[in-house]
Amino acid sequence: MPYIPDDISQIPDNHPDYIPAPKDRRERLTILLHKRLDQIIDQERQSGISTQERERLAGLHQQIREDMTAIRYGATEETVRDLERKYK
Repeated sequence: MPYIPDDISQIPDNHPDYIPAPKDRRERLTILLHKRLDQIIDQERQSGISTQERERLAGLHQQIREDMTAIRYGATEETVRDLERKYK
């Protein structure tokens, strides 16, 4: 689970050694994750899916939201690369 700071001083870009991934890459990845989240939400709304499938989709839904939060808080190049690999 990604680290989500609750104190602004803990957000990585407030530290001088921190270098975030380029903004355009983070934006492209965020768009990709929004599209994937929309697909998951559509699947969750389908009637007749099993409880097991509904739980699996809920887990995916939560994971995508956590990954989007990690990007929003200034993901590093390594994090962006890992997420691109995970979702492509």
